[in-house]
Parts: sequence; C-alpha cells; structure tokens
Amino acid sequence: MAHQITGIDHVAIAVADLAEAKRRFTRLGFVASPPGSHPEWGTANQCLMFGGDYVELLAAVGDGVGADRVRAHLAARGEGLMGVALGSRDAAQSCESLNRAGVAAGRPSALSRLLAAPEGELAPRFTVVDLPAAATPGLPAFLCQPLTPELLRRPEWLAHPNGATGIISLTVVVERPEALMADYDRVFGPAASTPTDEMVTVHSGRGLLFLVTPDGFDHLHPDMELELPPPPALVALSIAVDDLGRAQALLTANGVRCVRKGAHLEVDPAEALGIGLEFVER
Repeated sequence: MAHQITGIDHVAIAVADLAEAKRRFTRLGFVASPPGSHPEWGTANQCLMFGGDYVELLAAVGDGVGADRVRAHLAARGEGLMGVALGSRDAAQSCESLNRAGVAAGRPSALSRLLAAPEGELAPRFTVVDLPAAATPGLPAFLCQPLTPELLRRPEWLAHPNGATGIISLTVVVERPEALMADYDRVFGPAASTPTDEMVTVHSGRGLLFLVTPDGFDHLHPDMELELPPPPALVALSIAVDDLGRAQALLTANGVRCVRKGAHLEVDPAEALGIGLEFVER
C-alpha cells in the first residue's frame, strides 16, 4: 500500500437533478442512502453504498469548489462519471509521502456531510486532499479519509435488490496509456500498472483502473453502445453482483434495456445517465 492509499473509496457521478438521478438508479436496482449535503463544497448527494466502497450521485446546489467542479463537468460533458476518491488511511501522511515522491498534493482539508437519517441529522466527517491533474492523468482524483466510518453504512443501505456488492473497475479512455504508467506507479506504488496491448491495468489496492485507447475500449467492452467523448474521459463502471440472473430479471421487470454477454450484463447507457455501466457476477 503506497502512500497510505487503500484504493477506490468512491466514484462520483455528476448529475443535474438529484431526485431524477436517484429515481433512475433505483430503477436499476440500487438502494440510495439518505440525502446528504456538503456545506463546504456547495454540493448535495445520494450514495449507493457497498461494503468497502460506493457510488456517489453528486449535484451542485450552492457555492463552493465542489459545486464549481460539478457545474463545469455538466457544461463540458453533461451528466456522467466525474471522478474518483481514493481512500487513505491517514490523509496527512499520504500528503507528505506523495509530496516526497514528487506529486504536488494539496494540503489536507476538512469536509463534512450532513446526512438526513431517519432518526435525525448525522454529520459524517472526512479529511480530503486534492491531487493535481498530472498525478492520475485523465482521471480527476482526490484522497479521502473517512473519520467517522460508522456513520456511513447500515445494513439496509447495503441491501440492493440487484445484488450489487461493490466496484470492480473504472475505465478511462486516454490517447497513450503506456505513457502514463510512471505517473500512476508514482501514486499507487512500483509495478502497480501492467500494460497489455492497447490497455494499461492499474491495481489501485481496491478496484482496478483500466486506461485504454478508443480502439482498446472496444476490446475491453465489446459492442457496448456507448458514444465515447474525446479523451481523456472516465466512461465506464463495472459493479459486482452476487447473482447475474437475479440482476437481469430485476432490470427486465423494471423495463430497463440491458444485454447479457457471458458473465457481464450491460445496461443501455441511456438508462444510466450516459455511463457505460455493467454488472459482473462475483
């Protein structure tokens, strides 16, 4: 584990309408935890929680650096995958270690989430560290250390009707994956990146990052009906489920367009805010 980084903590999806985004992902078989807000960032969210990571539906509702990032993403790309938070066991130590390695990490700062739980408002707290774009080229990222993890998960928030259990991988389209290996190894540790043909696989610690060329994307996700934006772009998300047949039956019953390809169940991107979303049985 390099720099106290544990891997993917959560992936953020920029949304224009939080209620509509929740409705769509509920139709895909997810349970959303209660709505939350980040006073420091001017954002609001709802999260699809798993045992070790989660997916965040993130909207701009006020003023702040987080809201600015969401609005910029919506203006440039529309709704969809926006970036990733990497877990840290100790954000301050991560910051110091990364700077010694030549990564110009930002100073640790406080972030809170006001969570509207049934029994009243909860206030999970985090320490976050910004990473420069050059740290993980093509993939907007920051570090996140949960300070109150006991407030983030409850059994009923993890019981997704589609059987989802966690994030397997994220796919990032870039022009030259192998040229980025040294940068990713600087963050995730020596030999974290493995090249194969038109793709580099980065082992983050928890979850994989696939860096692919546009042509390589077609090999990794054959016939996925996704219109790729210009690289670099974060475009696809793979989620583990415990029973693919169960997931497919639920989506079909909900009228969701999806296609099963062996151990993969691909959701029509139009059903998932333009994201290349697939379920994989694990």
